[in-house]
Amino acid sequence: MAALFWAIGASLYKTSLHNVSPAWLNLFRSFPAAIYAFLALYLLGKWDLLFELDVLSVTGIAISSLLVFAVGDTLYFIGLKRIGIAKAVPIAYSYSILVAMISVAFLGETLTSSVLLGTVAVVSGIWLVGGRAEKENKQKQSHSKLGILASLGTLICWALGVCIFKIILTNMDPFVLLSVRMLFLLPSLGIFTILSSRTEFSTRHLTKSNILTMFLSGLIAIGVGDTFFYYGLETTRASVGAPLASATPLFSTIIAILFLKERVSKRVVFGTLLVTAGTALLTLG
Repeated sequence: MAALFWAIGASLYKTSLHNVSPAWLNLFRSFPAAIYAFLALYLLGKWDLLFELDVLSVTGIAISSLLVFAVGDTLYFIGLKRIGIAKAVPIAYSYSILVAMISVAFLGETLTSSVLLGTVAVVSGIWLVGGRAEKENKQKQSHSKLGILASLGTLICWALGVCIFKIILTNMDPFVLLSVRMLFLLPSLGIFTILSSRTEFSTRHLTKSNILTMFLSGLIAIGVGDTFFYYGLETTRASVGAPLASATPLFSTIIAILFLKERVSKRVVFGTLLVTAGTALLTLG
């Protein structure tokens, strides 16, 4: 379920990025997610859990949240804007490779043949998706390379953050994590957006439709989608939960073709399927 909601969110992000910078999009979409998280925490009767947090847990939430959302998601939006949803999403969501490696090395999880085969499949898919950009004309090459690098940066940030989230969730309710992370995310995103050199120009073409789209994207992706992901991560191994969520590329490619009218070559489609097949093998591991 998390994969589906994230794919819908990715489609809305791509639409929003026509008239707004990645920094502004990251800030705007965080407000509805924060409202959703704290409202859910209150309605579920878990508000008192906020006052039971220790310094170490709060520090872990701060570091992982800034890594995943402030840095990782901003790079993700840059990738979406430069190379499109059908290319950026498969690359970024292959973070499950790194999650599997970190889980084996530091979280005590086992390395199986399924994990190895899955890793090969995902890497091959990334090569196919990323290689498509090299065939574009010279005017677009710099944008394509920047988009691929940004998506790979997203991969690293998300993987590290997910592993920290996994550790935190061993002793914390998912809705507490959903809520507390916003206390660090909103101020940091606000400062970053204000200090951005292009801030004064980044919102001048915004319409009510753009604002609504950004708010919906935040509610759907980092609100509802992350809720499913955290509950899944709480109940299973990181090397299983992350690959399952990485099915997002499959949903995103379908959405890109059917609704966003993006041009998707057979190479990109095949690469996406390889990434998805690889994550399935990782799950079996």
